[in-house]
Amino acid sequence: YTQPRRPCLQLKAVYESSLLPTFTKPLQIMQRFGRFLRLFDGKPDALPPIKPIFSFDGSSTAYSASVHTDREWGGRSRATFRVGNAGASGSGVCGVFEGFIDKSPSMVPNEEGVTGRHGFAMLQLRTHEDEVGCEEYDALALRASGDGRLYSVSLRNAVPLAPNIAYQGFLARERRGWRTYELPFTSFAATRGGRLLGQPRVLDVARFSSLSIAVADDLEGPFRLEIRGVEALREDDGLG
Repeated sequence: YTQPRRPCLQLKAVYESSLLPTFTKPLQIMQRFGRFLRLFDGKPDALPPIKPIFSFDGSSTAYSASVHTDREWGGRSRATFRVGNAGASGSGVCGVFEGFIDKSPSMVPNEEGVTGRHGFAMLQLRTHEDEVGCEEYDALALRASGDGRLYSVSLRNAVPLAPNIAYQGFLARERRGWRTYELPFTSFAATRGGRLLGQPRVLDVARFSSLSIAVADDLEGPFRLEIRGVEALREDDGLG
């Protein structure tokens, strides 16, 4: 179990100001250079363009899922995750992460005696493997149907480069309707304790261990995100 972390509000502001491509450009250059070097490392050229990580069509249970909310700190938000028929949306079998964000202040003080841990709900997913190697892939893809709210996606390494570091990206605000959200691994920015780290740190995609999805728009009210699967994608860019 990893202690849940709130979405980084500083990174959210960067994302919503459309500055994230500029912020992550140095990381993209580093990854492209690494792919060039792998031309000479003797690894096989023929790799599948898609690597399944999580599937929620009812055919696989090779994962564990847990839901965390501010109730762990005395808050009132609620959330559930289930795999089955989506019901009224008519989406068929899929994963459904839904609930209600309640902004009422927490009554439980933290270590400093401060209350206010509220408005938080997160889904945490892990495979049955210790780590998922995606070093030959370029992007994370989520097949999902949103509700117009903003969601953060956080990745963690099996062996963190530093304690409590999560790499965050965001799913664009979209109304209900199935689409594939593609998040380049280089677009995930390192955060710690809900704060964007000052120095870029590159996600070690060879040691990916867990994925978390959290409501990130800081608004009260119901939420619902339907998910069919999570995959790693590989670009056909001539680099093998």
